[in-house]
Amino acid sequence: MITFEQHVLNAEYKLNETEEAIISYIKANQETVSHMSIGKLATATYVAPNAITRLCKKLSYDGFVALKLALRDTNAIDQWGSEQLLQQAIINRNFDLIDEQREDAVIEAMMIAKKNFFFAVGETAYVAQNFADIFNAADQKTQFVTYENQIIYEIENDSNLTIFCISQSGETAQTLRVAKAARANQQTIISLTGLQANTLSRLADIALYSYAQLKMWRGYNLTDKTPLFIIMKALFDRYFRNYV
Repeated sequence: MITFEQHVLNAEYKLNETEEAIISYIKANQETVSHMSIGKLATATYVAPNAITRLCKKLSYDGFVALKLALRDTNAIDQWGSEQLLQQAIINRNFDLIDEQREDAVIEAMMIAKKNFFFAVGETAYVAQNFADIFNAADQKTQFVTYENQIIYEIENDSNLTIFCISQSGETAQTLRVAKAARANQQTIISLTGLQANTLSRLADIALYSYAQLKMWRGYNLTDKTPLFIIMKALFDRYFRNYV
C-alpha cells in the first residue's frame, strides 16, 4: 500500500493552501484522525466536510474511510504470500500514480518546446533512450543524450528546451547537475523519480513518480526498472492517443 505521505507527495502539485493545512493537521494527528468522523475532522480544521471529501479524491482515495484505513496501516509491514504477489502489488501501485492532468502538462511542455532532451545515467539510461526514440518517431524533435557535458552545452546555448531527467533516487549527481544547469538557463525540467522527497523532483517544473522497492546487492543497484516503464508508457500512450 502506498502510504498517506506518498499519496500527498504524488498530488502536491494540485493542492491548495486549505488542503495543505488539512494535511498538516492529519500528519500531526494521524492516530486520532484515523478514528475520527469526517465531521469532526472538518470542525478541527475549520472547513466544510465536502472540503475533506475533495481532498480525499485529489489524493486518489475512494473516500474518507479509505484515507483513515491508510493512516492505520502507515506502520504496518506488507505481508504477501509469495515474491510473485509482492511484485504484482508493486506493479499495481504504479498504476495508482498515473495522473492524466499531470501527463497533459508534460505533453504540452514537450509540444511547445523547440527540442526535447532525455537524460539519465547508468541502467536507467536504457529507459530514457527507449522513450526518447519512441517520442522522436512521433515528433521528430526528441533525443536521448548520454553525455553530461553535451546536454549542458545544449542547455546553455539554445532556448525553449524541455529537459526530461530520469533518476530513481532523484539524487544522481550527474542528473542533478544537468537539472541545475537547466534551471539556471530557464529551460523546462520534467523529472521521473521514485516516490519519495528528493532533490531532482524539487528542481523540476513537473515531477512524475514511480514506485519500486530499493534492492542493492554487492554495491550494485538492482532496483526494478519496470515501474519507470509503466509511467513512461502511460505518458506516451496518452500523447499518441490524443495528440498524434
